[in-house]
Amino acid sequence: MSLPLGSTQRRSTGSKALTRIKEWFMSNQSTIAQQHSSAGQGLDTKRSNAAKSRASRTVAMDIVALGDIFAVTLGAQLPATLYASYGEPVAGWITLLQIGLIAGFISYLWFRNAGLYDLEKIADLPMHPFQLLTGISIAIAAVTSITIPMGLHQWHFTIWFTSWLLTSFVLIVASRGVSRAVLTRMSAAGRFNRSVAVFGAGSVARRVNDHLSETGSFVHFAGVFDDRIGDERIDHNGLPPAGQLDDLLTKAFEGEIDDIVIALPPAADNRICQIARKLEQAPCNIHVVTHIASDLISSNTAHRVSKIGDVGLIDVKDKPLADWAPIIKRAEDIVIATLALAITLPVLVVAIIAIKLDTKGPVFYRQRRRGLNRRIIEVLKLRTLSVSEDDDQVRQVTPGDDRVTRVGRILRRTSIDELPQLWNVLKGDMSIVGPRPHALIHDEQFSAMLEDYANRHQVKPGMTGLAQVNGYRGSTNTPERIENRVAKDMAYIKSWSLWLDLKIIARTIVIIATGWNAY
Repeated sequence: MSLPLGSTQRRSTGSKALTRIKEWFMSNQSTIAQQHSSAGQGLDTKRSNAAKSRASRTVAMDIVALGDIFAVTLGAQLPATLYASYGEPVAGWITLLQIGLIAGFISYLWFRNAGLYDLEKIADLPMHPFQLLTGISIAIAAVTSITIPMGLHQWHFTIWFTSWLLTSFVLIVASRGVSRAVLTRMSAAGRFNRSVAVFGAGSVARRVNDHLSETGSFVHFAGVFDDRIGDERIDHNGLPPAGQLDDLLTKAFEGEIDDIVIALPPAADNRICQIARKLEQAPCNIHVVTHIASDLISSNTAHRVSKIGDVGLIDVKDKPLADWAPIIKRAEDIVIATLALAITLPVLVVAIIAIKLDTKGPVFYRQRRRGLNRRIIEVLKLRTLSVSEDDDQVRQVTPGDDRVTRVGRILRRTSIDELPQLWNVLKGDMSIVGPRPHALIHDEQFSAMLEDYANRHQVKPGMTGLAQVNGYRGSTNTPERIENRVAKDMAYIKSWSLWLDLKIIARTIVIIATGWNAY
């Protein structure tokens, strides 16, 4: 998890006591009857401007690092190429590329160890020319042993070494100068700002607010929230609550909150558990204040703890698909959806003609479902039923359902009726792989049935998913099936990787070919 909160630190711990506490926070306690929260109900048309403007510092710093590596790599090519036009070649192009990449990676490691990939140093502070020159010199010197077998004369090698050093330095300064201008502009616009909210009015919220104000970092205190608004016994420490739990969830769904700190008295352990469970559905990092984390900050252990100033935290949940993951997954969706649409277009045209010839009515069927952060989206499908149902009257299709048309049975068995959702993927409403979306009425029913159900909305819904390739394709006509489907969806969200997506897509193709659980 990424939590750049001023002096925030991460440590690991192997403490058995902390293991039990972490498991207790995240374990299934007695089921908490929960209706669909009103938070997020009005997010059916657009995301907040805050969500759109956010950018990942990690991605920005990685791009700067790649620029540094490229500069040192290219720095080995230019002087060597120029020198070869006046004398004997320094080395072959492939050899130079290998040498340059090795030196570039070494310089990157030195810059990283020197703290030159902090956003504050690149965007706000000078360019650190001495540190840059030192890092490049160390990197080039480290690969000197590779250049000795090339048979260069000492004078020729000195010229190449010096030219490489100066060329790389100029290229890095130019690259970082551009990066500095861009990052400074983005920082001034608040693109890298992170927002931290505290649930629980009291001294902890005041300490978090004061620390963030004093450090002057890119982290913003989003306010304190508490369900005990109006209780005169609560000491707000000059920070009156900005809202209650549902208000906090609403802001989280709108993209205005990045980290949530639960700061309730230790004696309220059951309440802490309930709040942590409910906040799991928010697409944020979740932390719980505890003195145990403070004690273990400096220890060498296996669990994750952090702190904001002197406030110790246990990190109970990470934001899903953070940093590079959304970029990689979006690129995956665009590439695969474009190829799939191009390949299946003839099939789609034939299906459209068949539907028109078989029954009267529209070819496409649009159904409102919940997408990322519970926003309402319209999912596009080919019409396979002889009736059109409103959102509050949708019934799941069952084996032998007489509402399915003749052509519809073929389309549903082969999943051809799902092909128009490739357009939803290209629009960005859906993903190729993710939790399958349900009709709104079923969403309400399942949410009331299962406490964890709303957690599925932390990522975009998918055309296929881990649940579908593990036997939970089709209707969810029993509590066990929906519970198992949600469990698989949550396992996918927690363990996402590009390789996992590709395996699910491959298994989906096999399942479609066999028509398993399709009707």
